[in-house]
Amino acid sequence: MTAKNRPIENICDDCSLWGGASSEVENRFRASSQASWPTGAFRIYDQPGAQLILEETVDSSEDGNGERHGIKIKQTVATTYGLSFLKATYSLVAVFVGGFLFILGFDILLFLFIDLAKHLGLTHNSAAADIGPFVLTLLSVPLWVYSLSMGMTFVTRFIIDTFNGHPFLRTFGIDVVVTDWMAFLMYLGIPVVTIIITLFQKRDDWWEISLITWFSTVLIFWSFFSACVFVFEIRECFEFICEVDDTIGKNDSLWKKSFRTIIYSMGIRLSGKRSTYHKLKYGGNGSSENSDVESERINNICPVWPYSLVTQLECCSRCFKTEGLPKPLYTINQARGNMSFVTKSTWSLQRLFCRCGGILSGIPVTFANEFNHCTCKLLGSLLIVLLLAGAVVWLGVEGASLAIFLLILCVLFITIAASTLPLLHVRDDIVKGNETLRFWKMNSITRPTDMFVVVFIGIQVLGLYIIPLAYLGAVNNDQTAGLYASLGFFSLVRHYMNPSILLQERGPGYFIVDSDDPQKNWNKKSRFYHIVQLGSDDARRFWSFLYGFFILVFVMIVLLAANDFTTGAVEDQNYGFTDNPLTLLSGFEYPGQPHLPYPTCRMKKGVNVGDLQDASLSDFAFLSALAYATEDGVQVYLDEWFGTNVAMNNPNVVNTFKQTYADQNTDFDHTVVAYRLITFPNDPDAALLTIKGTSTIFDVMADAQLWLSATLFQGLRGLLPMGGIFTPILHTAVNIVSTLETEKINSVAFYRETTAFVNEVLKPTYSSIQVTGHSLGGGLALITGAQTQSPSVGMSAPNAMLSRQTFDPGVSVQDLNTYTFNVIPDRDIVPMLDDVARLFQRINCTAAKNDIAGCHSIVRTLCELQFTCGSLGVRPVPCECVLIYGYPEPISTSNQTNFTEACYAKNGNFLNRW
Repeated sequence: MTAKNRPIENICDDCSLWGGASSEVENRFRASSQASWPTGAFRIYDQPGAQLILEETVDSSEDGNGERHGIKIKQTVATTYGLSFLKATYSLVAVFVGGFLFILGFDILLFLFIDLAKHLGLTHNSAAADIGPFVLTLLSVPLWVYSLSMGMTFVTRFIIDTFNGHPFLRTFGIDVVVTDWMAFLMYLGIPVVTIIITLFQKRDDWWEISLITWFSTVLIFWSFFSACVFVFEIRECFEFICEVDDTIGKNDSLWKKSFRTIIYSMGIRLSGKRSTYHKLKYGGNGSSENSDVESERINNICPVWPYSLVTQLECCSRCFKTEGLPKPLYTINQARGNMSFVTKSTWSLQRLFCRCGGILSGIPVTFANEFNHCTCKLLGSLLIVLLLAGAVVWLGVEGASLAIFLLILCVLFITIAASTLPLLHVRDDIVKGNETLRFWKMNSITRPTDMFVVVFIGIQVLGLYIIPLAYLGAVNNDQTAGLYASLGFFSLVRHYMNPSILLQERGPGYFIVDSDDPQKNWNKKSRFYHIVQLGSDDARRFWSFLYGFFILVFVMIVLLAANDFTTGAVEDQNYGFTDNPLTLLSGFEYPGQPHLPYPTCRMKKGVNVGDLQDASLSDFAFLSALAYATEDGVQVYLDEWFGTNVAMNNPNVVNTFKQTYADQNTDFDHTVVAYRLITFPNDPDAALLTIKGTSTIFDVMADAQLWLSATLFQGLRGLLPMGGIFTPILHTAVNIVSTLETEKINSVAFYRETTAFVNEVLKPTYSSIQVTGHSLGGGLALITGAQTQSPSVGMSAPNAMLSRQTFDPGVSVQDLNTYTFNVIPDRDIVPMLDDVARLFQRINCTAAKNDIAGCHSIVRTLCELQFTCGSLGVRPVPCECVLIYGYPEPISTSNQTNFTEACYAKNGNFLNRW
């Protein structure tokens, strides 16, 4: 039988198929006695989790004049539960490595934007704007974003390739056996051997060591994957330039090839461009014609881009040359021939809502399809806008801020609605029965000269790479400078030598063939087809958008949090609010609730400072709130709470130490951290340190810098299926990420001062020491308590379990579990940061569900503890509990009968402070 009579012989395999062993396109098998086998020749194409089988069929023709040959396509399942589980295991750790790299990038960018805010003088401790460092830091932002987004495109492809069985890696020319053995060793072999060895050694940390090994081997495998992509991209660029540039030969030096490749690639990027609209109408005989009326009308509405207009000016004639005829430029999908279409049988609301595929009107798509698409697009967009508006209203945004936000949402909806207008033209064609295809075409109208390209690249490299790198080195940020140097170099090389850009001018079907071996040429085409996708700007833009979105979310959280705090300058002894935070009233008490109170209402063990024997948690809540009071109000509060001269404030001791410590340590602003030393005359060996919490924008940023990495890894663990298995190595991952920002973290490492104060001042004098604080102050209290092995109580404090190795010195799990205690109100965001240690107490929060910061109030916490545990009969009750937070009035123990009237009688200006 000739090939003409054998349709399966005439099948051509496109390079969009995965090559190598994943597509056995050349193998054929004859039928056998087994009934399950095809009766004719067939080809097998591997797909993720399945196989497509093209089987030759032979039937007798209807007129009896011979045989009729055809091809039957069927899909078979080519996986098992065991194989799926193995791929899922591989993918799980690959996603964790990808999440680690994303967090690393996000951490860098966030620290960068915090630096910009500090240089502009927007933070609490910045006296004035520092324009020089601001500009130098700002110059590094574009390359940071570009580099990190580029790295995430590699991560995405690596994860997809891992789950699909490494078909992309095989296109690099690596044998299938070698590829699978490499994957086995990196993903399973080496980690399992590590588990076996550590188990035989009877190590307690066998799982942690095994996880570190697992993480390291996959990270190395990703690095190998990325290096292969980088090398083959450069190779493809060199082969491409040798093909299109007659002045370059294959034996020329790498420098010459690189120079011409960069000039050619940047010439395409910098060329003047114009988009034109086209409409093709298909006739019944298969011919097509261009509909010029509609195309001309739309093209007149869409003028040339401003940059392209500049390149056509007479004054720019020495820098740009006008093309004789506009040269068509193709998108990456057009050049690869990767176009999907929506027809009547493939139509779905989900695909068209996300605009997946070009729309063919006429017979393939019905009017009902198109009507439902427009309706879904408008309705879905409206629901998104209303959802965002509802979220803003629920959060309590009011007034001008709400109006501005709603205006932005209206503009967004109008823009989305306008994007559906072209679909109306498709509807007209459907009604008329026309078969049309609409599309936009990009054309190059001007081309930059080689000299202009060289000057542009020189300015770009100098301004965005060399100068920021020199600045990073000058400020002694060696880790960040090293990372910026390496990432920036590889990113610039990929930017200037990008095969996807070179392909824009060549169009569909352009592939270099230089071998007589058809299989070798096909493998090369397949590799080129898939590798140029990694260089496309669309993938990089997606990750740039994602980084920008998360940074915007962080900025909004910071602004929302800062809205609840006073941002006035810190002067002399006035740490905290411009007014004292409490109005205390004696003669009333909360007896405690009859139901089971919190088990830790009385902290009997380890809390034996002065008059705090068997202390109530409310005492520590009060002392945490005391750190926010003005200096002249501290002693007044102490006398009201404990009794006259029972507890004493010691500002002179604190001020003397702060001045000494500031003279010895100039690497961070010591004026930001504020704390009080409370002593008890009846117990000269007892002392308590209370540390001020978050009250300024700078404090919020300090929270972010100290606990950002741990929080991001908590989020990654929560998103991953079975993410809890990675918990033993999260502290190591946090430490690695934080190492790059050691200098910046040290600048807000306020715990170093409080720890030094305990070690150098308190321990030589006092034998019984307690540390407490709220919010950031509570976090510092937990760190200081663990470092000095002093009992510490945090109120709404960020935890330290995952961040324990980032502190200087680091703290152990045992110290955190022994010396730290955290009070965690419901729905309070701050104590969700980092993993909690063994000792903690969750308490109720009466704030509304939409009050994000309401549960973080130390005064509300004090009221909750007094109301539930009781005020001991000797402690005054804050007026805020009733008048602000809505708790029931306490019981009178004196001749005063009305709590509210007594509060107003004591402080008539009460409500003006809130």
